[in-house]
Amino acid sequence: MSALVVLAAERPALDGAGRDTRFPDLTNAVHWLVDDTPWDLVDPVTSVGTILCNGDEADVIRAVVAAVVAVSDRQGAVASDAAWFGDRGWCEVRRLAAEALTCLAP
Repeated sequence: MSALVVLAAERPALDGAGRDTRFPDLTNAVHWLVDDTPWDLVDPVTSVGTILCNGDEADVIRAVVAAVVAVSDRQGAVASDAAWFGDRGWCEVRRLAAEALTCLAP
């Protein structure tokens, strides 16, 4: 859930090197949502009953992960946070993450 909060938030103030200074920051959010799960390789529906509650949650997570991976493909894993936040698809990441938060809310 914390990863989605970071992704859905307004663009934060960045340091002089273009890095997100929050904790959790953009890097951690991407790691938690994409790198620490198999969801970029395996459909999130496989996590229903363990991490996710139902197919609706799997659907919104699938969309967020796809949007984040698309930004990563364009910007690269080592690009600055400023580059990620400035990507043409970042607004879609934010929108989908906010939608996921609404769906996952208890």
